[in-house]
Amino acid sequence: MAFTFIDLFRWDGRINRAQYFLIGIVALAIKHNLDRLIAWAFHYQWNWWSYWFPVNMTGNFGLLAQASKTFLTLLFVTALPFIWIGLVLTMQRLRDAGKPLWLTVLFFAPVVNLIFFAILSVVPSAADASQRREFADTDAMPQSAWGSAIMAVAVTSGFGVALAWFSITLLGAYGWTLFLALPFAMGYLSVWIYSFSRRRSWGEAVLVVTLTLAVVALGITAIAIEGLVCLLMAAPIAWILALLGGGLAHVIHNKTYDGLPHTNLMGIVVLAVPMLFGVEHVAPPPVPRFQVKTSIEIAAPPEIVWKRIIAFPQLPAAREWPFRLGIAYPLAATITGEGLTADRECHFSTGSFKEPILAWEPAKHFAFGVAQEPLLMRETSPYGNIEVRHLTDHDFQPERADFFLVPLAGGGTRLEGSTTYRNKMWPGEYWRLWTDAIIHNIHRRVFEHVKRLAEADVRR
Repeated sequence: MAFTFIDLFRWDGRINRAQYFLIGIVALAIKHNLDRLIAWAFHYQWNWWSYWFPVNMTGNFGLLAQASKTFLTLLFVTALPFIWIGLVLTMQRLRDAGKPLWLTVLFFAPVVNLIFFAILSVVPSAADASQRREFADTDAMPQSAWGSAIMAVAVTSGFGVALAWFSITLLGAYGWTLFLALPFAMGYLSVWIYSFSRRRSWGEAVLVVTLTLAVVALGITAIAIEGLVCLLMAAPIAWILALLGGGLAHVIHNKTYDGLPHTNLMGIVVLAVPMLFGVEHVAPPPVPRFQVKTSIEIAAPPEIVWKRIIAFPQLPAAREWPFRLGIAYPLAATITGEGLTADRECHFSTGSFKEPILAWEPAKHFAFGVAQEPLLMRETSPYGNIEVRHLTDHDFQPERADFFLVPLAGGGTRLEGSTTYRNKMWPGEYWRLWTDAIIHNIHRRVFEHVKRLAEADVRR
């Protein structure tokens, strides 16, 4: 039965891989050009990365200008028909391929959905697969569980370490492809190899995926392209994405196991990752800007707190766990002069840097920029302190810090501080979980020191 226009809006039915690919590409082209037209009308630039970062948002929709809110609302409304069509096509394609419909959730996974689209564009219909035998040299593959696991871990680890080295060392890219697409592909590849000769359980697949990631982490550490702390930070998202990829391979190649895995699908997954690295390198996503706010109440008037926030003596030794792992932390701050021409310098555990004064309202508002950045951290490695690209390239970029002194009833002060920064590491919302926590710890370290000093001044 021929596929008709009305089928685009029906949950039931089936669609073959050629129709799915053609309609998907056409719909994507129409949607992208429609979004470009809307963005042009609102004087915004639009590219492929704009779907994840449409405007320069700070994470709060309510703080946006009215024009930006209207723009985002219009984008959302015009996207609804395309979302519906995408979901319908994905469900029909899965039904045609004889795969579980819950895999439709991958339609919403950033970057991973591109690999998922490529896979569904290649996987044959269930009726065709039952009649056709694809080429596979099963004699060349281990038959035992241990042999299959060793080969899966060895091959996938080599693939993962090589592409991680390519992205980090050569491209200096810590983006969507490195942290989303690569772990997903490693999970898929490891389970594909492990399930090549025999049907395997999901528990076994999880162990193989986890062991693969552990070996990749050891490989990255061994060739000193990253430190242990950053690998631990990346581990949660990498493991989840790898399990997602492994789960997809388990569903496609294992539950319908006929002794002949779909080798063409594996080629799609392996080739997709270098291609995504190339796309991201040629057209990098915009760098998001974030803001972290912290406050503390101090039993001292604003005039006293002001003297202690613009400059402060040596802080006690750091005891917080992020700083003990090598994260940079403040030691002291000095200032010469007053007003916007004052010369302020901050001393961190990784170096000292100048901080040009941006706002000077005594006992009310104090702000400074960051002219030169110290390293964000010292990496932990078996080789001692190593240089890694995201540190030497200053992917984490603090821009300014603001401090507001709010008088309280009873003569106290609420000290409110905010740091605005940019971070080139993607996905931004994941990495800000770590960077926001680090900045909060820096704020608290300084604020508690200022509190002790200011309250001691009052008691004198």
